[in-house]
Amino acid sequence: MDAAVVVPAYNEREGIERALSALAGQDAEVVVVVGGDDGTEDVARAHSAADRVLRDDREDGPAAARNRGARATECEVVCFTDADTVVGPGWVARHRAHYHDRGVVGVGGPLRALDGDWTDEVLFRVLSDWWYRVSWPAGFVQASGNNCSYRREAFLDAGGFDEDLPFMEDTDCSLRMRAYGDVVYDRHAWVETSVRRQREEGYLGLFLTYALGYARYARGKDPGEGYFRDW
Repeated sequence: MDAAVVVPAYNEREGIERALSALAGQDAEVVVVVGGDDGTEDVARAHSAADRVLRDDREDGPAAARNRGARATECEVVCFTDADTVVGPGWVARHRAHYHDRGVVGVGGPLRALDGDWTDEVLFRVLSDWWYRVSWPAGFVQASGNNCSYRREAFLDAGGFDEDLPFMEDTDCSLRMRAYGDVVYDRHAWVETSVRRQREEGYLGLFLTYALGYARYARGKDPGEGYFRDW
């Protein structure tokens, strides 16, 4: 079963090389969708792990970039991660293995803190692993955009990531995909991701933002009224 990895990268010159190096040897087509003007595109094109680099002149955000990458590949399984994220060894293989079950249409995994301190590590473990282990069996599936995969055909049939949502487009996608089959959680399919947003916004601030976003989303409203609209 063939797989592709789509990496949206907007002004990520500082992190894209490490992200792509982690994808080298993962037995997948790597598609990088690049926006911005800081030289990220040059770094991506020079890296041996990048099979395709697509210039995103529209720059409509990560949801649109992920959708474009998914449309550009013909692979049966499409994995998604970010340019500030380092996937673990065998990450693609762990995602791909679940699709031998024809009832599975999506896979998600936990997040770990990249270059964080012990506080980051503890909070990531609680909020981005243990919480998922509790919420997914209850039906609240939250596959993070930097650590998820889908059957391409079902993903495209479902409309992919909602490009009109300012954030929570990844949660929205994973919840909608449940109409097509099972979306499973693999606690061993981990990635390490930047803690820069947590450092800038603070954990409490982000928690409240997402709590409000979930509440608005549950009522059928825009979860953020423009929050996180920019890359």
